[in-house]
Amino acid sequence: MTRSPVDAYLRQRSPWRVLAPLLALAVVFLAAIAVRVAYGPPPRGTMGPGAIVLSGGVGLIALWAVFDGIRRAFGRPTYLGTGIGLDRLFGLIQVLMSIGLAVGLLPNTVLLLNFLVSGGRAP
Repeated sequence: MTRSPVDAYLRQRSPWRVLAPLLALAVVFLAAIAVRVAYGPPPRGTMGPGAIVLSGGVGLIALWAVFDGIRRAFGRPTYLGTGIGLDRLFGLIQVLMSIGLAVGLLPNTVLLLNFLVSGGRAP
């Protein structure tokens, strides 16, 4: 009995690849806590640096998920899937959901990039 190329490919993939998005989210969360501790609480009614890092970082992860989902939908292997069979449909669903999240968090993502470029000075 011969094995299909799909089986061989799946055995070669590292199971740690699926943890990459979760690890990225953990890094964003820890960075937001560190910035909050370093800068202290924001003045009332304003968005502090910790909130900028958290929401902007999640926005960056959402942009990554859009790119990842597009590749999956076109049958390419990615961090979250193989791009084979039904996984292509899940890639399309991932794209649609990630676009909504990325668009919703785009202003915060831009604020995060400005925060990083300005050397840590909140707007």
